[in-house]
Amino acid sequence: MIYITGDTHIPIDIEKLNERLFPEQLSMTRNDYVIVCGDFGGVWDNSERHAHWLRWLSERNFTILFADGNHENFDMLAEYEVTEWNGGKVQFIAPNIIHLMRGQVYVIEGKCFFVMGGAYSKDKAFRTPGESWWPQEMPDEAEYKEGLKSLSEVGYDVDYIITHTAPTRIISRFYMKEEEKPLNEYLQYIADTTKFRRWFFGHVHCDMEINEKYTVLYDRIYDLDNDVLLEDRCRNYEAANHTPKAAAAGID
Repeated sequence: MIYITGDTHIPIDIEKLNERLFPEQLSMTRNDYVIVCGDFGGVWDNSERHAHWLRWLSERNFTILFADGNHENFDMLAEYEVTEWNGGKVQFIAPNIIHLMRGQVYVIEGKCFFVMGGAYSKDKAFRTPGESWWPQEMPDEAEYKEGLKSLSEVGYDVDYIITHTAPTRIISRFYMKEEEKPLNEYLQYIADTTKFRRWFFGHVHCDMEINEKYTVLYDRIYDLDNDVLLEDRCRNYEAANHTPKAAAAGID
């Protein structure tokens, strides 16, 4: 089984993966996966709060795979060993928590995935370098080149693409900062040259099947095996319990 969701911003948006809102996990094993489209947030600091949530995730039945977004502690991420898994470079945060690195192609349950993390923080001015913001949030030239090399090795033909932000023609429907444009244009080139079934991304804090090719995720979870976007259980639960969502909507 493979499920895909949006930003978890641990601990703000991790509740979508608890058993009440995601009961599918009860029949899952460590050979089943939940993919997070960036802004995982689990590798952030050395606080007990973040350690608690990493322990909580490490106890789940499933395996978490995450692309990086713009809100990650890239200095801490860099301390993890880089190894290979299912055809691409990864970092194991825990045995069942795996960072899918930029510009890599993976084969997971017989499906081919291209992953490219990164995005620009529009709230950068309100963040502290080295504490809540890192310049590595945007890919560098080597990562861009590795992505194209990985795609060329599979003939620019994959099943799915996982990113945090999106190609220019898609992200411009929501918002786009000039500083992020090089990444958006890079992703647009990939969109124009690569054969793929569906592209999943996060970043814009909403849930929408934009068209038959692009899906943006935040609260909701996509069941990849059945090609269906699961119902919005987070907001249904919040409405029933009158508990407003902690994270404000909008690109960050």
